[in-house]
Order: sequence, then structure tokens, then C-alpha cells
Amino acid sequence: MRASHSERSAPMEAEARTVVGWQGVRCVLPADWNVSGFSMDRDNGYLRVDAPGTGSLVVQVRWWNVARSRPRTLYDLAAAVVRRWSRRPEPPVIAPDLRANLDNLLKETARKSRRSHTDFRADIKPERSEGERTAINFTWVGNGRGQGKIWYCATCHRVLIAQVVGAPQEAGAIGAVASQLMGSLRCHGESGYDLWALYDLQIQIPEDFRLDTQKLLSGYLHLEFARGGERIFLDRWGLANLTLKRFTCDEWLRNHAAVNLSRYTRTLRDDLNGHEIAYYEGVLAPAGKLRAFYEARGSLRRFPDAYAGGIWNCDVSNRIYAIQAFLRACDLDVWKGSVQRCVCH
Repeated sequence: MRASHSERSAPMEAEARTVVGWQGVRCVLPADWNVSGFSMDRDNGYLRVDAPGTGSLVVQVRWWNVARSRPRTLYDLAAAVVRRWSRRPEPPVIAPDLRANLDNLLKETARKSRRSHTDFRADIKPERSEGERTAINFTWVGNGRGQGKIWYCATCHRVLIAQVVGAPQEAGAIGAVASQLMGSLRCHGESGYDLWALYDLQIQIPEDFRLDTQKLLSGYLHLEFARGGERIFLDRWGLANLTLKRFTCDEWLRNHAAVNLSRYTRTLRDDLNGHEIAYYEGVLAPAGKLRAFYEARGSLRRFPDAYAGGIWNCDVSNRIYAIQAFLRACDLDVWKGSVQRCVCH
């Protein structure tokens, strides 16, 4: 993922980089690194990013939410209901034992080295405070080499373990990538938005929306986010020059829209991201409300009553972008905010 619009005035060397964002975790890596594995679970997940070509370097990130990781008993559920009813604050989250969690990781890594008859050694730095984080840096050498960090964040209550792994002889390359990774790595969003960035896509979505569905195909990306009954749909198609020989953007959206667009008011907007956007807005028709109810699995929480959708062609990247949303009428600015935070080139 290339640098954002506001960052393109920086020196050229700053542009050759990859921006990755997933489930609130985000980082910056050297150019042309690719996401090769990820988790759909926000509270207990992982992310893997590989070096380009045949490079052996890999970035591995794992996280879990301490506040939600322990089993929930009937007492816990009842106590939570009482707290909400009485408006009492949540009990404080007990910080985890970082060293014990790191030792577990290194023991598993050491076992892999022993199975290949390779000596294993690790260097663990003292625990230290980094503002909202408590962190430990570490390195290890065995059947491979790794450099990383484990931390606990008092803001999002996540434990995060990130490391760069490669061949034993790649100490210099591992150190350079680890420096860039650790300097940019974050475990939660900013200003109420999460960054979602992979495969040259970059968009920010309100952090209380959760990823519900994804399709990541060659030439087509689809992400769907949910907040109660509300939904945001993001679609991106490649080879726009070929598509637009047969269809206009309006026609393309009509063929792929989540609703019958003939019922909605159409306007043209050029005030959001520098492209002309065909924009549709209106009150959800009965069929749209039925679909929203079905996709919300029967939940009436934050049930939507309005539709907002728009499509544009980015001639710089040769891609078509469409963002649609089922929202409450009072939340339609969520659509505008997501479009403004979509970097299409």
C-alpha cells in the first residue's frame, strides 16, 4: 500500500513502503511486502506479512484482548447486566504477566529448533514502560532468527507479540525491518477510526464497526463491516479502463448495488476525495429493511432506516471504488467519513 495523499509531498524515499492495517493493528513495512495470512477474530487474532519475491523474511503479529480472553461464566454475564443497569463502571483489567507469555512463545520456538537438531538461544531485555504500553524486546537464534517485541496496552487491553523472522544469516535485514516495524506498529485505531490496509487498499472505518465478510480476489476486493444492524460495504474493482468501455460508473453500481437505486435520489459530488462520485441517498424501502434485518441476523440494535451509496473511477490507479451503507438516518455522516478516509491512489 503506497503512502497516503497527504504524505506524497514527503521525500521520494518515504513513498517506497507498504502500509498494513487489520483489526485495529497497523504498521509500515518496506515496499512490496504482501499480507499472506490474517484472522477474522478481533479479540484473538494474527497477521502475517511476507517479503516480496522469494525473500525468506516474514512479519508475524499475534494479539489477544485480556479483558475478553478468559471464559465467561453465568456470574460474569449476570454481573455485566447489573453493571449496565446500575451504570456502574467496568472492573479494572488486571495486567498480564508479559514475561510468562513471552517464555511460552520462546519455548515453542526452541522445541522447533531442537527437532531440527539446532541450538537455540534467546536474549530478553528488561521490561519497560512506553506510555500506555508495558513492553519487552527480544531476539532469538535457532532454526532461524527472530527479533521482536511483546507489549500490553492499557488503552485497548491487548497483548501484542510482533516479530520479524528469517534465516540465521539475515541478522542485518531482520534488524532493519524490525526497526521500521516497531517504530510504526500500533494496536488500536486513532480518533475513533480503524485503518484497514492491504493489497493496495487503504480505508478508515469507525472502530465500533466489525469486519463481517471479506472477499479478496485478483482484481476484486470486498469488505463488509457491521455495527448492530448497520452495514458498510466496500467494493473495489481493477482494470477500470476495460469495464468503462461497456458501462458507465452509474450503470456498474446499478448492477452491483445492495438496493434498487431507482428509488433513491442521485447527485454528483466532487467534494470528498478529488473524484466525481455518483451518490445515492434515501430512506430504505421495505425490501431494503428486510435485507438489513436478515443480514443483522434478526438484531434490532442500531437498526438502519436509510441508504447511502456512491461510486467513482480513480483514473490514476485504474480502479473503480464503491462504498455503500445501511445506516440510521442520523448516522449518514459515517458514509461521508469513510469516503473521505479512502485513499484510492
